[in-house]
Amino acid sequence: MNPFSYTRASRPEEAVTAVAGHPRAKFLAGGTTLVDLLRLGVETPELLVDVNPLPLARIEPLPDGGVRIGALVRNSDLANDPAIRRRYPVLSQALLAGASPQIRNMATVGGNLLQRTRCPYFRDAASACNQRLPGAGCAALSGYTRSHAVLGTSEHCIATHPGDMAVALSALDAVVHTRRAGGGERAVPLADFHVAYGEDPARGACSSRAS
Repeated sequence: MNPFSYTRASRPEEAVTAVAGHPRAKFLAGGTTLVDLLRLGVETPELLVDVNPLPLARIEPLPDGGVRIGALVRNSDLANDPAIRRRYPVLSQALLAGASPQIRNMATVGGNLLQRTRCPYFRDAASACNQRLPGAGCAALSGYTRSHAVLGTSEHCIATHPGDMAVALSALDAVVHTRRAGGGERAVPLADFHVAYGEDPARGACSSRAS
């Protein structure tokens, strides 16, 4: 067992401040990946900040014809939303192509975009993985490499971002709106949201396509 603290955030500012002030804190939304990695001992946060109470689970039309998707919208709700299926079918199709119905019912849009870049070696605590432990090496480089990245790799990692939704949103020129601790917001084009991992795989998130 790895002990950790748990708190529920009632306001976005409260959630951001809690995580920004703790180097080993994690947001908890659907938990479909995080809880799995906790069980494996791959993720060992000291603080979990539950963001489910926040008012971020809406799909809202915008005056310019676009749509605003809250970070806590469940993947199944987004995939089956009539407006999304009619106007952005590639997004609906990308979501329905991934995971199982049970996982899509729990997984959130924000959690999907913020998944750890990983491969099977990341989930195996006995294998070397620079994503999990910087400087440990990359077992995938000399091991099983099917479904690993063929573009944007480095000598430190060849894993890919595990989500299909990010690819669809990039094609749709989506923009991610983030909030900073202490106030202020940023608007980041989805194409720039995931950065190449380069020399530090634990920092970046590779959006390269797999073989």
